[in-house]
Amino acid sequence: MPSKNRLFLITLLVVLITLLVITFAPFAVSNGLRLWVWWKSRQEGLIASIDKIDAPFLHSVVIRNLHVKSVRADALHIDLTATQVQLDLNFSRILLRRRGPAVRNLSIEDLRGEIHRENPNVRGITKSGWRTLQRLLPQKGSVHSSEMRVQDGPTLILLRNGTFFTSEIEAGRFSAGEVMIASPWLRQTFSQLRGATRWDANRLTLAGLTLARGLDLESVSIDLSRLGSQQVGLEFDADVFGGKIRGNIGHEWHSPRYNWKIAGAATDISLAQTSEAIGLTDRFGGLIRASNFTFRGNLAHPADVTASLWTEVTGLTWRNRTAEAIMLGASLYNQQIQLQQLYIKQKTNQMTLSGHASFPSKSSDWLSPDFRGDIAATINNLDDFTILFGAKSGEFAGKLFVEGALKTQARQLGGNLSVEGTSLTLFKTAIDSLSANLKLQGGELAIEQLELKRKNDSLTAEGKIEMSGAHSYSGTLDARADNLLDYLSGFRGSTGKSAKPIPVDVQATIESNKWDARGVIRVPDSSPISFTADFPLRIGTDWGAFQLSPVNVTVDFSSIFLGKMRQLFHPEVFQDGILSGSISLSETLQHPRIVGDVQLVNGKLSASSGAWFNLTEASSRIVFEGDRASLEFFNAATKEADVLVRGEIDFKDTSDITIRVTGATPIFDLTSRLTDCVNRIEIAPAALPLAPAVGELEFRGSLFQSPWTISLKEDSSTPLFGVSNPAGLARNFPLCLGTGPEEKTLLLGAVPRTEAAPEAPAKRQKKRR
Repeated sequence: MPSKNRLFLITLLVVLITLLVITFAPFAVSNGLRLWVWWKSRQEGLIASIDKIDAPFLHSVVIRNLHVKSVRADALHIDLTATQVQLDLNFSRILLRRRGPAVRNLSIEDLRGEIHRENPNVRGITKSGWRTLQRLLPQKGSVHSSEMRVQDGPTLILLRNGTFFTSEIEAGRFSAGEVMIASPWLRQTFSQLRGATRWDANRLTLAGLTLARGLDLESVSIDLSRLGSQQVGLEFDADVFGGKIRGNIGHEWHSPRYNWKIAGAATDISLAQTSEAIGLTDRFGGLIRASNFTFRGNLAHPADVTASLWTEVTGLTWRNRTAEAIMLGASLYNQQIQLQQLYIKQKTNQMTLSGHASFPSKSSDWLSPDFRGDIAATINNLDDFTILFGAKSGEFAGKLFVEGALKTQARQLGGNLSVEGTSLTLFKTAIDSLSANLKLQGGELAIEQLELKRKNDSLTAEGKIEMSGAHSYSGTLDARADNLLDYLSGFRGSTGKSAKPIPVDVQATIESNKWDARGVIRVPDSSPISFTADFPLRIGTDWGAFQLSPVNVTVDFSSIFLGKMRQLFHPEVFQDGILSGSISLSETLQHPRIVGDVQLVNGKLSASSGAWFNLTEASSRIVFEGDRASLEFFNAATKEADVLVRGEIDFKDTSDITIRVTGATPIFDLTSRLTDCVNRIEIAPAALPLAPAVGELEFRGSLFQSPWTISLKEDSSTPLFGVSNPAGLARNFPLCLGTGPEEKTLLLGAVPRTEAAPEAPAKRQKKRR
């Protein structure tokens, strides 16, 4: 064939092929892309639906209404939609399978999506899927009007109205209407974010982001160049509240063990600005002067984790707590934690703790590591030091020196500790000196020596406590005090200069939580009060359980002159009188058995007791007989009337005690108006026929709780104004003694004293009003 014809045929063939490519390329590209999206989605357990694909020749491919959703319950939950995706494909690299980006330009409109994972073990994207995602990373890209929700367990990230543009040849931009981060440790929302972007070799950089006042993100770079190998990196540099934080985070999720690499450093961060920005109610002050942190490994495999931490905080203030310096240095390697130093300096107080610990192989045992360490503390102002750990000001004071070594192994604590203190105040109680030697061995704490001294008072003790199991303890205790009043300031009034001391001497032997105690209280110019007590008391026992525990208590006092110990109580009830008796209590406090008697002779009541009643004199005798007691007599008097009563007490259950009193001489109800409670009982002289007679007074309540009630039962056999009262009416009043300044008086009538002229009840009521 002539060359001229051959050239014509070749030209015609090229033209025909070109026409065929122009004609069928849009159809082939659109259907080929639809088939490829379907095939890749199916490999990842996803369903992809596309309304339409436009692929004009030599123009960008446009995918309209793309929806990708996961269908497998055991896979990562993905739900993404986009109204339009525009792709500028690099066919030379796609068809020839050359390395490099397969997409020149990617533009997405109205991206909406949710990525959700509750279980970290669920199936995610396959290795082939990650390689595909890396090949789809474009040379130039943009997203408009993005709304995303990403949740991984308890951590949630929300992006609203997000837009960004990035390119390899020019600077881009980023904006977001709102970004919210919520996790167990952090909850924060950032609004109206603006920044610049840069895209270079599959590395995205955001810069110039102002997250909040005092929190500026200078730059954050995300390295996606090894996404196909299931590796990603992040670097950031931020100005944080007057200081700087730099960090580098790498994650390799293809590796089951060494999948996290973290390194960070912080300098000169203001705690005051930090607490204000976070919105803490209680503001902090101070400076994180320097901090460094590294981590490598996976918490699911603690044996391979390595980490280190160094932090120095200066000028710490919080509420009324201060510390000049706190330094912490620690490292973790081969399941060994090395505590280089925990140092606290507060004015003239210093404490140092150092040591090392071994983590067990099981993560469930992390809270009980084996630890060996040394502690040394010089506390010259105990008040300041205890305030730092939450104590109230004024409860502690003095100097304290602590030195020793501690260790824990197999959940057992060991070591020894020496404590010396001078000029101390412990819980507002002054102590001249404290000396203690403690030894911990296995599961037992041995108190080899404990000695407290205050003037001539002393307390010495020794014993042992089991640190595990039932926490049983045993030992001995010996306490002596020159004046019991010094330790009862919270329960009594002012002693005054004339108050004589009341010495006390107590000894106790404890064996397996069971106390055997005895003691003597020596009241001035009186016979001593001797007592013995035998009761169990386990560590952690509450009051309800203690009331049901068996007890044996005996108290003997042959003659106590109340005038010598009146200031032991508040208010001062007795000015004079002789109290004598012997009581033996057994069984339980809830259901006691009491045997013995108590007698009061020539009791003179003080004026301060008049807030509750107006009695001036009293004598009585009570005989206890098991779960009941007889009030053989109670003779009392006011300035104008005499009261003689007898009765009985029922205390089978101390939460429901009943005291019934009947008058040996007539008692009358003179209370003319109703009241919601009674905070004072007053006895007044009354003529016999002028008021209803009270046949019985009944007091009912709990020994250890309130409220109590009082009932007045009228005598049905006593005529009232010449008319019989067969019903025996009763009036009930709650008792609220000592509650408020308003006087709510129960007025009772009694026989007038012979030396006092009787006063009509109506006149007395008028005077009170």
